[in-house]
Amino acid sequence: MNFNSYRVQLILRLLLLALSIYGLSWVGFNPDYRGTFVGLALFVVLQIGLLVHFHERTNRLFLRFLNSIKYDDFTEQFHISGEGKTLRGLSLQLNEVMEKFRHVRAEKEAHLQYFEVIVQHIGIGIMTFRPEGKILLLNNAAKKLLKVGQLREVQELAAVSPELALGLQQLENGEKVLVPVRQGTEQANLSVHVIELSLLGERIRLASLQNIQTELEEKEMEAWHNLIKVLTHEIMNSVTPIASLSSSAYEEVSSYTDTEAEEVTLLREELADIGQCLQTISRRSDGLIHFVNDFRNLTTIAVPQLSHFNVTELLQEIKVLLRGQLAAKNVKLQLEAPKESLILSADRAMIEQVLINLIKNAMEAVQEQPEGKVVVRAYHDERSRISIEVADNGHGMTTEAMAKIFIPFFTTKKSGSGIGLSLSRQIMRLHKGTISVQSELGKGTTFVLRF
Repeated sequence: MNFNSYRVQLILRLLLLALSIYGLSWVGFNPDYRGTFVGLALFVVLQIGLLVHFHERTNRLFLRFLNSIKYDDFTEQFHISGEGKTLRGLSLQLNEVMEKFRHVRAEKEAHLQYFEVIVQHIGIGIMTFRPEGKILLLNNAAKKLLKVGQLREVQELAAVSPELALGLQQLENGEKVLVPVRQGTEQANLSVHVIELSLLGERIRLASLQNIQTELEEKEMEAWHNLIKVLTHEIMNSVTPIASLSSSAYEEVSSYTDTEAEEVTLLREELADIGQCLQTISRRSDGLIHFVNDFRNLTTIAVPQLSHFNVTELLQEIKVLLRGQLAAKNVKLQLEAPKESLILSADRAMIEQVLINLIKNAMEAVQEQPEGKVVVRAYHDERSRISIEVADNGHGMTTEAMAKIFIPFFTTKKSGSGIGLSLSRQIMRLHKGTISVQSELGKGTTFVLRF
């Protein structure tokens, strides 16, 4: 007989309890067997307690199982030996269930870690927060875009951009907004898209942040290029015949005024006046054609021919090149570059053209200053990009002028075509770089090239 069987043990315990009760009833309350009666009574109570304890073993097993689930402790193991086939089967099944829970939790944690890695490495800024403003998630792209560390509240973004902090909380589900953000010398336009989710009955707001400054500049330059092409085409079509006809007419009138024929003697003065007018029209038409051709340069920049060169050497050559102009205008040019080599991969001639243009603009900006000074710095920025600054101590610009400074034809100078900075920005874009400006009235202007 298998005495480890749950049923056998239960039957034996019940038989022993029945025999004990029978013996207790047989002894009765005979004074001669009082000690035996008390002993049998205690033995019966003990057996009842042991029987209840034995019977509740299954309940205790289930309680351990339920507590493990309640407190997410799936390390619990159920080992029952010597309790019979039924309890051993129950123990085995509970262990299998616990193993399943462990597998599900491990799979869930793996998926969670997988999605966290994706969210942290995605190029678009992602932020999740509660409607009251508590931030739940801020991925690396968002931190890099906003140049912030770990934030707890949306309101803390007011230090970066009040419009951004306000927009994140006021945007309705599915709405988008474009928020301008200036960080130092760099201008960014953030496309902010907010949607609402329900997570276990709790409202969660998810915002995506994307810098579309590059795309906006590309569209802006494309629009200007198309406009310039149309305008120059129409102007050239109209002016070229006028220049040609006026030139021909002037030659013809000149042939009459030069002759000594009697019939044109009286008209010589009138014809001379007409010839002078035609000559003026021809000269101004040629000037206008030359002017239009200059603007055509905005749409005909060649593809950069990349090469490796030393930035410090380039700056020193530019200083030598502009030495005469600097001395004539009594402007001091100061170069600040590291001793170690800054090797840049770019079109050397194009970058030289951009730097000369910026330095000349700076020279004009400080011309009225008693001690005009232009400082050119070359360095690695916080992202290890080669950066070149051209700073002056001139009068500076207004915020409105800074916003328009790169628009073709716009200029703050008394004389100028307004295409120099537009060309510079286009050249930098062809090099996958940026050009930005930071200025304040009375404190000068700084242009920054980042490669």
